[in-house]
Amino acid sequence: MRNILIQGTGIYVPKHKVYNEELNEHFSKRGLDASHLMEHLGRRKRYFISEDENAITMCQSAIDNCIKKCNINMEEIEMLVFCSDTPEYLLPSNALKLTGLYGDKLRNVNIAFDMNSNCTSMLQGLNVVSKYMQGTDILRALVVGCFCISPIALWGDTVVYANFADAAACVVLTAEEAEEQRGFLDTKVYVNAMAHSLVTYPKCGMSKVPLKKIEPNEKRLEWQPFSMDDLPENMSAEIRTVLERNHLTTEDIDYYIFSQLSDAYNMEILKILGVPEEKYHFVGGEYGYTGNTCPILCLNRMWDLYAQKGNKLIMCTMGAGFSLIVQLYEF
Repeated sequence: MRNILIQGTGIYVPKHKVYNEELNEHFSKRGLDASHLMEHLGRRKRYFISEDENAITMCQSAIDNCIKKCNINMEEIEMLVFCSDTPEYLLPSNALKLTGLYGDKLRNVNIAFDMNSNCTSMLQGLNVVSKYMQGTDILRALVVGCFCISPIALWGDTVVYANFADAAACVVLTAEEAEEQRGFLDTKVYVNAMAHSLVTYPKCGMSKVPLKKIEPNEKRLEWQPFSMDDLPENMSAEIRTVLERNHLTTEDIDYYIFSQLSDAYNMEILKILGVPEEKYHFVGGEYGYTGNTCPILCLNRMWDLYAQKGNKLIMCTMGAGFSLIVQLYEF
């Protein structure tokens, strides 16, 4: 039996810390208030990139962190997939750009491409790459994700600019032959596109970005407020489906990794499922909401606790539009 395992993780967050107090002052000058939403979502601080940083530089730092922690010889990497909805480039692919920047160190990478399913991108990437590896002879791959939101957010957006943040993450996957199944056991995705028009980047559409007549703010992210009150019930239902088809109960899962958007919503999911709070950790208070990278930031922070052989994890998050993804993994 061929299992695909998470060998380790690495992350990068910028040095520039932004605390709630700074953003309260920022919005107050504009006659706006984001304090109540930041409190509701569990925010304390977040990190924004500096002028000399971008999605590529952040991903390089996350890769370097992962490679060093896992003691990986980069020449063993055969596949690199970049996951993001805030890429630095459309041509060439960011995966190809990263491969090229490392030169001979990644000379054995023969599969490199980008993926975008918004904030579900990294978990989707892990799903796609693990399945690819199961059907081929690839032994080691990197799944790299990035959320570079601060440059494209409107300064008057009390949802995005107040609560979202920049970060990059990297996961190294390794194949093993074994008699017992472990690693990636199941993934379920749910899509409901009814909210497809509420979150748009760039607002004007890519075809109009080069036009001089288009105002700069029209080239940024538009986030129209919408209710997510149904999220706990929807996510709980998807988790139950994954557990049932794998003949598991909520008690069989050692830890749950949720989207780091809202601590309040996550606690509601735990309540619906009857899961004790000690099986859940929230790192969004420190990092802010970092899009597709946030489940990996949580996994990285809690690695020593989570990554014990035999531990079962549910990793789940949501994406704009919207979509849900639930992943069952066993160390």
